Amino acid sequence: MVTGLLKCFISYEEETTVKLLIVKGKGRAFCAGGDVAEVAQSINNDTWKYGADFFRTEFLLNYIIATYSKPQVSLLTGIVMGGGAGVSIHGRFRVATENTVFAMPETALGLFPDIGASYFLSRLPGFYVTHPWTIP
Repeated sequence: MVTGLLKCFISYEEETTVKLLIVKGKGRAFCAGGDVAEVAQSINNDTWKYGADFFRTEFLLNYIIATYSKPQVSLLTGIVMGGGAGVSIHGRFRVATENTVFAMPETALGLFPDIGASYFLSRLPGFYVTHPWTIP
């Protein structure tokens, strides 16, 4: 998913007919993660290289989204976890619904909340963060 989105963002940046990007999930989740578990498993079974490559691509995508010249709207319906938070939060607009469940599962695995989560979660208005790294 990260590699596919990166290719789309890079190609649409120069495409003059594309004026707006809308990012949405399929099914019951915007993005339910899974990448962190796969990275952790690869370290135990194989090597750290898979994780290094994955996070390099993910953080490059987050940077491109954060500095993108065209507006991005993320439709956050259902589960938004980990990398899905980065794909959505760094874009210009986010639309949450009553079915949005937002979480940073990295912390339960002993990892720091990457993708800038400690920055954006600490700046949410009101009482959105009722449990560490979870937005109801």
